[in-house]
Amino acid sequence: MKKMLPALLAALLFSSSAWAAPLPGGDSDLPVDVTADSMEYSADKNTVVFHGKVESTRGEFKMWSEKLTLVLKGKDSKGEKQAAKKKSSPMADSAGDLDRVIAEENVRFRNGAQHGTSQKATYLAEKNILVLEGDPVLHDGENSIRGNVIRYFLNENRSVVEGSPKKRVHAIFSNEKKEKK
Repeated sequence: MKKMLPALLAALLFSSSAWAAPLPGGDSDLPVDVTADSMEYSADKNTVVFHGKVESTRGEFKMWSEKLTLVLKGKDSKGEKQAAKKKSSPMADSAGDLDRVIAEENVRFRNGAQHGTSQKATYLAEKNILVLEGDPVLHDGENSIRGNVIRYFLNENRSVVEGSPKKRVHAIFSNEKKEKK
């Protein structure tokens, strides 16, 4: 049986690592390509928000959503507002300034044979955790897992799939060896 869940969730790393510090298995030199109908940068809110048919690509990883929000850290270690200090464009901000990335509304992603969907995907940069909510489903070939919330602790290579009274955790693991007829 494949180690489906870690491999599948690792595919999600590439979506979150696009805006984060280098992660295991990720190539920090790969560029991030984001297209959308519009983009709004707010220095006051420390956000960059892409709206409408958002497509983000980094290497082989692709993610689609209707909205993608990059939330930058509000204050540096000295307690000074970063936006006031930098007075620069959002593209000049370094990955270390990232607080979280939130993809919303019809989130889809693909990395080779691995793909999945959810209504919301949140990457928490400081904790290095990816949280999938809103009917999250992950597929790797014929293997799949779904639940109410999927949390992937990237530093620990550990995941927690939570169910609810109305939505229990459901996993399907297929046999790698198929009978040939």
